Amino acid sequence: MSAVLETYFQHVVVDKLNKTLSKQFEEMKDALQILKKLQSDYTFLRIEIESLKKRVSDSSNEIKEMLSKDETKATATKKPTPAKITTKKPTTQKLTVKKKATSKKTAK
Repeated sequence: MSAVLETYFQHVVVDKLNKTLSKQFEEMKDALQILKKLQSDYTFLRIEIESLKKRVSDSSNEIKEMLSKDETKATATKKPTPAKITTKKPTTQKLTVKKKATSKKTAK
């Protein structure tokens, strides 16, 4: 009888452990797939960022070259501007009218 119980117990425990381990293994496998996907996304993003940095740097260099060309053209063609002639406006004074003070005499 004890041999039967021992065999039964081994099957129950082994089956339970097998199911638990299989479930954990599948979860780890799924997590590993997610990590691999994240790593490939991260690598792709790093490459994309590096290419964007290079493009920004190239654009910046082009802008600097264009500005330096414009500055040399501007200094070569720049003429002094004549002084601005200003005229003074005549100031007008307001005429003020003084009012006479009226006084009241009181009768005594």
